Amino acid sequence: MNYPIDNPLRVAAIEAGGTNFVAEVGAPHALGSAYERIPTETPQVTLDALRAYLRAQYAMNPFVAIGVSSFGPLGVDPAMENYGVIGRTPKPDWQGVSYVDALSEFAVPVVVDSDVNGAGVAEAKIGAALGCHRVVYVTVGTGIGGGFILNGQSNNGVSHPEMGHMRVALHPGDPLPNGACIFHGNCLEGLASGPAIMKRWGATLSELPREHAAHQITAYYLGQMCVNLALTLMPDALILGGGVMTTPGLHASVCEQFGKLMAGYLPLWQDAGAIEMLVRQPQLAPISGLLGAGLLAENALLTPPLPDVKQ
Repeated sequence: MNYPIDNPLRVAAIEAGGTNFVAEVGAPHALGSAYERIPTETPQVTLDALRAYLRAQYAMNPFVAIGVSSFGPLGVDPAMENYGVIGRTPKPDWQGVSYVDALSEFAVPVVVDSDVNGAGVAEAKIGAALGCHRVVYVTVGTGIGGGFILNGQSNNGVSHPEMGHMRVALHPGDPLPNGACIFHGNCLEGLASGPAIMKRWGATLSELPREHAAHQITAYYLGQMCVNLALTLMPDALILGGGVMTTPGLHASVCEQFGKLMAGYLPLWQDAGAIEMLVRQPQLAPISGLLGAGLLAENALLTPPLPDVKQ
């Protein structure tokens, strides 16, 4: 199909998750109230349903760009052939799927980034880190992923950041010292993700008593992560989202561990109030990824294209 572009205010936003795709069409800053939820099944089933929804929306009122924040790994460099293509994912049949190809019928710009980058962009531009120039967003759930947002835009390298696979020191009381990551064993994700917690104790962190060792051990690992990210990237805000972080009391425990592990090294983050100003909770969950996808699409419309350099 060849769709005309005649409405610069409407975008399509898609958050592609392992359980559901969430999509909505509208003005980038007004999304989140009427989204469509599509189960993540095989690529053909899910993408057919997604395209049907987008066609119906376009017929009512055209959109001019599509933003996708997706699970990964994912090609995120527009100059590379794998842009928008899902990499080596454990989700059956999704490896090699291209969002750019899947959505090409609409003939509008398709912007693709990681789900955590999308959520980070939303929190940086309209959420918990509004007004901050350097923002790190980390989601702790089924996996652990992180994004670095600079001046409201995701800051990728040759690929998107893989913060969940950093190495951290083992807690001496950890009953699962070898971890649960299928690639790296006891990397951060293999020690502090939801599946790692379940593998150790047979329950989620929220189901275990507050005095259970699981809380202290998880906070110890996440506190190390925060120290590593703070010292490496010097962000204005470090936002911790995801299902594990909804555990009552965990955010405060992570902040406490951060203070202990930082050990007074920087006066900037020495007292509890300063640490809580740095290590923040998200404001836009559970739709931060959807909102971020809309803002990614908006960025594509507002950012001028690079000049065509002729050889």
